[in-house]
Amino acid sequence: MSQAATTVSGLVSGIDWNATIEQLMQIERRRVSLYETRKSENETKLNLWAQIQAKVAALQGASQNLDRRSEFVVKSASSSDSTVVGVSASATAAGGSHSVEVLALAKAHSIASQGWTDNNSTGVGDSGGNLVIQVGDETITIADADLSSATTLEQLKNLINNSADNDNLVTASILNDGTDSGAYRLVLTADNPGLDHRISFSSNPTGLNFTSNAIDQAETGAGWSGTSVASSGGPYSGTVSKSFLFTVATGGTVGTDNGILLNWTDSAGNTGTVTVNASDVGNPVTVANGVTVSFAAGTLVAGETLSIDVFTPQLSAAQNAQVRIDGIYLSQSTNTIENFIEGVTLDLLAADAGNEVQISIADDKEAIKAKIQKWVDAYNSLAQDLSTFAAYDEVNESAAPLLGDSFLSSIRSEIASAISSQVGALPDDATLSHLADVGILSGSRGLLMVDNETLTDALDENFEEVINLFSQSFESGDNKLFLVTTNEQTSGGSMSVVVNYNASGQPTSATINGQSATIDGQLIRGAIGSSVEGLVLGFTPPGTGPGTVNTTVRLGKGITEIIATAANQILDDETGTIHYATDSLTTQNENLDRQIASWETRLTAIQERLQRQFSLLETSLSKMRNQSNYLSGVLG
Repeated sequence: MSQAATTVSGLVSGIDWNATIEQLMQIERRRVSLYETRKSENETKLNLWAQIQAKVAALQGASQNLDRRSEFVVKSASSSDSTVVGVSASATAAGGSHSVEVLALAKAHSIASQGWTDNNSTGVGDSGGNLVIQVGDETITIADADLSSATTLEQLKNLINNSADNDNLVTASILNDGTDSGAYRLVLTADNPGLDHRISFSSNPTGLNFTSNAIDQAETGAGWSGTSVASSGGPYSGTVSKSFLFTVATGGTVGTDNGILLNWTDSAGNTGTVTVNASDVGNPVTVANGVTVSFAAGTLVAGETLSIDVFTPQLSAAQNAQVRIDGIYLSQSTNTIENFIEGVTLDLLAADAGNEVQISIADDKEAIKAKIQKWVDAYNSLAQDLSTFAAYDEVNESAAPLLGDSFLSSIRSEIASAISSQVGALPDDATLSHLADVGILSGSRGLLMVDNETLTDALDENFEEVINLFSQSFESGDNKLFLVTTNEQTSGGSMSVVVNYNASGQPTSATINGQSATIDGQLIRGAIGSSVEGLVLGFTPPGTGPGTVNTTVRLGKGITEIIATAANQILDDETGTIHYATDSLTTQNENLDRQIASWETRLTAIQERLQRQFSLLETSLSKMRNQSNYLSGVLG
């Protein structure tokens, strides 16, 4: 409460009226203090409800992460040689062993132009028209308007890489091979491996050669003093770009001397010799792979060197992965093989013909137990808070803030009921229908305990039943019907399904439990507002003309889906228990704020009235004293 600026002097009476007023106002403020205390208590409760909401949401998330078989089941996958084949498996993978032999890896196509003078000054030329690069079935077009005879290698590289057509198709780069002339080459590399992504040109108006082998002019080495001029010739018939290095072994004069010998080696490690006789002046002498060298009249000095670079546009040929899996040959464009073995992904890492790598798939029961424990921990974290926030401490005779709260009691009841419920719509021969059947028991304060031995036995002896207990399960009496999806509104249980289909295998009408369903292509959707709302079944055409499917399907909801549904109802922001609890407290605090404000106004008026009253009293006392002093002076 704000204090009035006016103070009351007690100089006449000798009484500290300000202290008196303050004490009187403390008495008057008792109701405001009571309101403020109630508001503070409500704020504490709201904080606790925020914590409960977070714990319920965490349990909901943990449950939703396990309510489908694909999320609950964990498969272990191992490779006998992980340097050759890597492996991973999803929940749909069947246990067992498989043989994998990697014959070849998929490789990306890479081509390069002939050597160019520089990368950023000399234009690549332009005879007119668009530059059109073909990558498999896709094209990258560099418009004629964006290309000119002055366009450099660097600029062309950027045009290709930045083209709107180039969506993960090819990467252009510039290679400097270090030669004295024509060192710069434009390289195009497919972004994806395999034969389906080979690079070619539909149109090439530039002066760059991406299609033909080429032989560069002979270049003399440092310190060359011979007077004979060397020339290269071809055509080059090899399949890789490389350099031939010649060393004059025995010198002499071309056109005069016979038996001038030059030794050569190429960058692939091949070697040979070239003999130049007097009659060979100006004539080509064969080296290898179609490459020739000729010498004009003049001298060759022993020990001196020259080189000839040869070029093929293809730096790396496109290649499919080739592999045998369980004896079946497979060729595909990537080194990742998915679902050739259902639920299994193979990563081909190295070609090693003759090495049959063994792949093993098994149920990872330890990982499944870890998932179950994590879910139990999420439940216990919530249960612990619900118990603590509503507890009574007999030793200290103090109550927790939410002791006796009906909303909290309702949540405890809902969660406890869900966790102890019997899972319905299980197969007829199911023996596990409660958490207790797999060793998950309720202990003190509603916390769950996991009996590891019982859970392990259940996984070893009734693996499929444990899956059905925890996650959603489905069975159909006719294999033409399969489950696509459900939602929280979908009730589990046994359902009769009738589907009529035409000669094309297209469903024309259907009912689920006697209620008309919606046909959506090959999908059959449960009626909105019915017990099967959210149920979507898929239909596989039989291919035998028109007909009718009349069968029964079973949809089982595991305990995690039951808990997730209960948590969702508690968390609903319009009808959920937590919404009502926090809305009630918020409304109470708003009312308290209004009452506090009203009382503060009233207290201000009371304080001002007391100040006026005591001020008048002091004034009256002052007058009385003055009169007394006057009379005393007159009467002597």
